[in-house]
Amino acid sequence: MIKKEGIGSYFHFETLKTDTGNEFALPFDYALFYTGRHALLYILNQIKAQKKITKIWFPEYYCQHTLHWIKKTYPDISLYKLNPFDFSSDNVKISEFAEKNDVVIINNYWGLSTMLTEKKTDSPLIIEDHSHGWLSKACLNSKADYCFVSLRKSLPIPLGGIYWKPNNAIIDNTSEFKEDDTFYKIWERMLRAMTMKSDYIENKTESGSEIYVPLFYEVEEQLNTNTSFVKLKEEHRKYIESFLKFNTLQVKELNLKTLYDTLEDSPHFIVVKRQGYTAFGCDLVFKDEAVCKALKSYLVSHNIYPSMLWPDNKVDYTWQYFMNIHADFRYDVKDMLYISKMINSWNHQYNRE
Repeated sequence: MIKKEGIGSYFHFETLKTDTGNEFALPFDYALFYTGRHALLYILNQIKAQKKITKIWFPEYYCQHTLHWIKKTYPDISLYKLNPFDFSSDNVKISEFAEKNDVVIINNYWGLSTMLTEKKTDSPLIIEDHSHGWLSKACLNSKADYCFVSLRKSLPIPLGGIYWKPNNAIIDNTSEFKEDDTFYKIWERMLRAMTMKSDYIENKTESGSEIYVPLFYEVEEQLNTNTSFVKLKEEHRKYIESFLKFNTLQVKELNLKTLYDTLEDSPHFIVVKRQGYTAFGCDLVFKDEAVCKALKSYLVSHNIYPSMLWPDNKVDYTWQYFMNIHADFRYDVKDMLYISKMINSWNHQYNRE
């Protein structure tokens, strides 16, 4: 039977299981923040304090909420072109668009990117975003100047962002940030929503998604409006760090293999995957937006809740409408077989229409 809360959407509250052999030691020092956006802004401010920044380059296919948020502090943003669904030649040729005093943000698309550049001693500074590739090969073996991650995309925590410097010691002035009760309430609101979802899963309440989902959305809106740095509460720091050792890829690898083995070929979408790499989820890319929306509606009607990353991006690629179906540690092989059954069923029906 399908899980009563469905498959996908936000994490529910759970206590970390430390006896699974699923632990992992991070190979770098780090600083923690409440969001990945704050980690990125902190990096940019560090760079600005040391040198003049001529331009800040983002890939054209990127989270528009993050771009809008960063533009409040750094309004002059430039975009460069890179296909986020093709990894046959995914190295970023920064010399084709960036100058020495620029900063280039490179995105680890779905954990499948190689993250290669032709970086030289006089090259622009490089910041890598591993938010959808936490613990991926590129994340753990980065050669960038700076890296950051929005941790709550991969870990069951209310909020959390992290930054590190792969080749140098970090500068951590986060203890000097001011306390902010408003932001602490955002954490508590998110935690309350996660706990409500857990209570529903464990049959402690009959109140379902109609109660906790609006709280999740409310938190997202509040995060979009808060740009000030906030001192991390020690209890929140410990909460985040308790999950940093959790290897999120082991279960995901098995789940994705099940999906790859059982999903039938379709003329409507391509499964975005790469041999030897673990994708963020079961990632599908479509040519037709209406077809993408049709599958999403079908899945939602069967209690599967995919995420659309990122639907507001307008790019000039034949395959460009992206859907992520969650395959993380919350789920097992039976859940994956249910997902593939529903997608295959839709595929058969849509082909006849």
